[in-house]
Amino acid sequence: MSSKPKCIIVTGRPGSGKTSLSKKLAERLWMPVISRDEIKEGYVNTHGVKHDQLPPATNGVVTNFFFEIVNQYLVGKISIVIEAAFQHKVWEPWLPKILELGAPFIVVCSVDGMVAAKRHLQRGLADPNREFYHGDKRVEVYRKTGVMSPPDNYMAPDFNVPTVHVSTKEQYSPSIDEIVNLVLQI
Repeated sequence: MSSKPKCIIVTGRPGSGKTSLSKKLAERLWMPVISRDEIKEGYVNTHGVKHDQLPPATNGVVTNFFFEIVNQYLVGKISIVIEAAFQHKVWEPWLPKILELGAPFIVVCSVDGMVAAKRHLQRGLADPNREFYHGDKRVEVYRKTGVMSPPDNYMAPDFNVPTVHVSTKEQYSPSIDEIVNLVLQI
């Protein structure tokens, strides 16, 4: 077991079930969750304009702040669950610092791209405020055309750290209990 704080990274494509799984893991592991989407929502709230009306640098500002917060928790020796839909290329420059400060464990939420795209669209249609805060293009296209956009390509993080791919199609496989047991071994 590491004496470093744990940093459980929950990631996957939009609609793959990251938010639900990260909250369940955090509850079972007694750790706070840091959600990139929630930070973005706070940023949009501050500016009071629709996501698409924010400066082009917004996503970079929010992403940098997300990782600054992650690093502060780890410097403070606080184990955390972090959740973001980043692909490998976005995680890559930040992972060395996470490795220095903490003991990372990656959980990749895996589901068929069409299932994830349908979930993503349904979530956006069910909550009209999502477009304001996130600028969901899939919802915008669907409202204009009635056609669902195809799934986005997603390249999961692939690093030399403990990683588990979790099917989120129906029930979690491996189960929450199995994932918790894996995390407790790091």
